[in-house]
Amino acid sequence: MTLQEQLGQMRSSTMERMPQSIIKVFTDSIAEIRKNQLKENALQVGSRVPNMKLQSIEGGITLLSDLHQTEFLILNFYRGGWCPYCNMELREYERLRKSFNELNADIIGISAEIPVLANATANKNTLSFPVLTDVDAQLMKAIGIIFQLDEASKKEFENFNMDFTEIHGNANFELPVPAVYVINKEMEVVFVHFEEDYMTRLEPTELLNILKTT
Repeated sequence: MTLQEQLGQMRSSTMERMPQSIIKVFTDSIAEIRKNQLKENALQVGSRVPNMKLQSIEGGITLLSDLHQTEFLILNFYRGGWCPYCNMELREYERLRKSFNELNADIIGISAEIPVLANATANKNTLSFPVLTDVDAQLMKAIGIIFQLDEASKKEFENFNMDFTEIHGNANFELPVPAVYVINKEMEVVFVHFEEDYMTRLEPTELLNILKTT
């Protein structure tokens, strides 16, 4: 089953069981992100990603460049291990990691969740690629993929017993738009996939085909 098929099933199930009032809160949030032109203002192809520090699941600090051992590095920015859509996407990249490696490309997962939760995300999805914490979302802010939760969304997440002060280790209430950035050895962006709707993701096999011609 492709990632798109998995996501489609998840979306249909969510829409069937979730009250329309809650669905409206999250669809309104997506519309607001689009209205604010986050996608247009984020780093684009040809820009350089800043070489910032990330935290490993063991708690150590490393520069992004130190993780770049191949011709291309895929940066998968995910919302957190609490997000089922993110977990599906991460598992699909894991399944295809060898195929990416054959193209001299590798992948890392990046979120703002604290290392102990990033470790849990890696374990439950059996990920072999590095999963890093972007402390206080500093790298994601520099790239331009961060938005702040509105009050209605914060309330609904609280109703789901989600405490972002614990998940992120701060009270910023910020989330990334799920995005995929591919950078070369010069830290230059060669590909971007940015989608405001968190239920929509890039099919990893499409990225494989793109890298074959890059």
